[in-house]
Amino acid sequence: MFTAFYNGINGVKAQNFGIDSTSNNIANVNTPGYKYYIAEFSDVFNKVVTSQSSNPSQAGFGSVQGANKLVFEQGHFLDTGGEFDVALAGKGFFGVTSNDGIYYTRNGSFVRDANGNLVDSNGNYVLGTMNPNFSSITYSQRVSQIMGDINNTPVTSGFTINNPNASFDLNSANAQGILSVPTNLYYQPQITTSVSFKGSLDSSTKTENVNVNINPNTLTMQEVNANIVVSGSISREDIFSAKEGERVIINFTDANGVRASAEVLLDENLNFRTNELELAGLDRASLSIDSVFLATQRQSADTQIMEEKLINADGSENRLRLTLERILPQEDTNIAYKASVQIFDTEGNALTEANEGRIVFDQAGAMIENTISSVQNPSNSNTVNINLGSTLNASIIGSGFDGLYININEPDVQNITSNQNGVAEGFFQMYDIKKDGSIMVQFSNGATATVAKLALYNFINEQGLASSDGSNFIQTGNSGEASFLYDEEGNFIYTAEFIGDKLEASSTDLGVELTNLIVMQKAFDASSKSITTSDQMIQQAINMKK
Repeated sequence: MFTAFYNGINGVKAQNFGIDSTSNNIANVNTPGYKYYIAEFSDVFNKVVTSQSSNPSQAGFGSVQGANKLVFEQGHFLDTGGEFDVALAGKGFFGVTSNDGIYYTRNGSFVRDANGNLVDSNGNYVLGTMNPNFSSITYSQRVSQIMGDINNTPVTSGFTINNPNASFDLNSANAQGILSVPTNLYYQPQITTSVSFKGSLDSSTKTENVNVNINPNTLTMQEVNANIVVSGSISREDIFSAKEGERVIINFTDANGVRASAEVLLDENLNFRTNELELAGLDRASLSIDSVFLATQRQSADTQIMEEKLINADGSENRLRLTLERILPQEDTNIAYKASVQIFDTEGNALTEANEGRIVFDQAGAMIENTISSVQNPSNSNTVNINLGSTLNASIIGSGFDGLYININEPDVQNITSNQNGVAEGFFQMYDIKKDGSIMVQFSNGATATVAKLALYNFINEQGLASSDGSNFIQTGNSGEASFLYDEEGNFIYTAEFIGDKLEASSTDLGVELTNLIVMQKAFDASSKSITTSDQMIQQAINMKK
């Protein structure tokens, strides 16, 4: 009966341990990254009652707490939308550090502190590797003005990422450091050194009625039979559109301001001669030709203007303007343009003189001549190369059509695209965490860069970790040291994916834990009942002795 008494006491103690463990799991059902425990029990060593039987006859001494087993099951994900909230899908741990040492956790509820460092909810610093190209920078006055003020103090300095497209790897497991995620990040501009234009030009022409002035001094005026006769000729070099039958209008005047006009038609040789003109009312002594013009129809083409921005070293922008003016009349079967390129500021003020050249296309629309190649940008003192495509080369497929060309099937359609190789300045917009743990920053110019990478620790025996505070663990001799995993080629092995904007929920199953709680409560009641029963039996034995 004494054995039953002590068995009941051990049972009460053991079940109390199980209830404590289960209630802790229930209490942390909403703790991000929490991993539940399973209370394990063991029976106390047995004593041999008798050895007379062929089967051993033994009696036990109840149960005791065996272990509180930590179970690392994957929890489901909670949508949070937090800027730095991140969950792990797979095996591994985040690392956080404080003055007390390094902790390992599955709770990725991280925030930015007042100093721009990444910390957890307890103020511990999150561990990882900063981009080696991350550095401080002093802003220009223009950039400082754009950045604005903090507490009425201008922001004159901040951070940037030099060579933002360069990749980097995580440092070794024992060389991880505090991560900085500031908001005063600036993407430095990359100056424009090349501008390209490509596509089909509008080569169509139209006929327009124009009055072309003729120099009166080139005309001959004489008196014939007391009347006035005027004669002259038109040069193709002066008026390329002149042709037989077009009208020449001659305006006369005298010293008294009296005016008169006469018309005459061009002959086949572009000569003209008026009939005998009476010019009544005009003073013959002071008579003169006031003006002369040819009323003609000629071809014209719209002047085509193409522009592309230029990025300067200080972040400002200029505009490169390419102007194409069709040369008429057309030279044989070729289509020629007078080309000029010039640089302007954003207000439209010219910064350079026009650099003029010539572009010619053959009857198939291929570029066969181009004398425009570059222009000097005064804002950076650098040369900007202008790529209009290659000229036609019979041995190179596509040449003559890989830049500017003329679509002879649709000569009135213009479809020009342009680009430049500079990158505009950018200002911080937001952070984002990628699947490999990269903390990416997005800038206002659309560019992105990796600021840092989160560490992903693993252990030989993760169940050997010791619980610290909240969801944090510390390594022990049973868990082994925190380490990174690498393949045979030395590449980092990601045992988990980082899921941004989410947190891993507690792995506690409330239904299971409530069931366990009921079972342990009943076991506790039964053990306590055995104590009272044993007590009554002892009392009866004592009374029998009396």
